[in-house]
Amino acid sequence: MDDTVLDKLRQGDEIFIRGLISPESEDHSAINVGGADQAGRSSWRGVTAGGNSALHIVATFGHLELAKLICGRDRSLLAARNAAREMPLHCAVRAGADQIVSHFILEARRWEDGRRLEDVLRATDKEGKTALHAAAEEGHAAVARVLVSADPGLAALVDNTGASPLYAAVLSKSLEVVQILIELESPAEGGIQAGTTSAGATQKISYAGPNGQTALHAAAIVQSPGSYLTCQSASSSPILHE
Repeated sequence: MDDTVLDKLRQGDEIFIRGLISPESEDHSAINVGGADQAGRSSWRGVTAGGNSALHIVATFGHLELAKLICGRDRSLLAARNAAREMPLHCAVRAGADQIVSHFILEARRWEDGRRLEDVLRATDKEGKTALHAAAEEGHAAVARVLVSADPGLAALVDNTGASPLYAAVLSKSLEVVQILIELESPAEGGIQAGTTSAGATQKISYAGPNGQTALHAAAIVQSPGSYLTCQSASSSPILHE
C-alpha cells in the first residue's frame, strides 16, 4: 500500500480517500485512475506489511464514514484477513468503535442475502479468538452488547486455549461485560439467549477457561469480587462444574 494512502487512511482524510474511489462505478469497485498518479491511486486496495487492508486501518482508527465508504465500494473486504488472521471486525472491536461494528454487521446482513453474516461474526484470529473475545479482553461493553445482540451464540465459543469470552471479561476486570454475558443465561422477557438458533435450539454461554478452569477461577485470580459474585449467581449452571 502506498505510504501516502496509508497515512490518509490513518488520519481519516475522507476527501482524499473519496478522490481515490470512483463514486460513479456501477460495480462499486472501480478506482478513479485519472492523471499521472494511477499506481498511487490504485494502492488503496493494497495491504500493509502486516496484511491490513484499507478497511482494517480505518476500523482500527475508528473512522466511521470511511468505513462506510470502503464497504460501499467493496463489501468483500469485510472478510479480508491480516497476518494475525483478524478481519476488520476484530479491529473495530478492539478500538471500541461500536458504530463501526454495527455498520459491519449491517453490511454483512446485506452480503449475499445474509449468508455471510455468520462467517463475519464468528471469524476467529490465529489464536481462535472471536470478536466477542476481543471485546471482553478490552472491556468494551457497548461493543459486546452489539455483538451478542446480533449473535448470542458467540458467548458459547472458546478460543484455542479453551477460554470463553466470559473468562476473558473476568480476567480484564470488566464487570459490565461480565454482566452482559451473564444476562444471556437468563434473559428478561423478550430478550436474547445465548446460542439461540433459527431452529429454536439453545446453547448456554460458556464459563470455560484454559486447563479446566472456569470464570470463577479467573475472578479469584484477579481478585475481582464483583465478577466473582456475578458469576457465582449463576453457579447452579452445570457448565461451571464441567
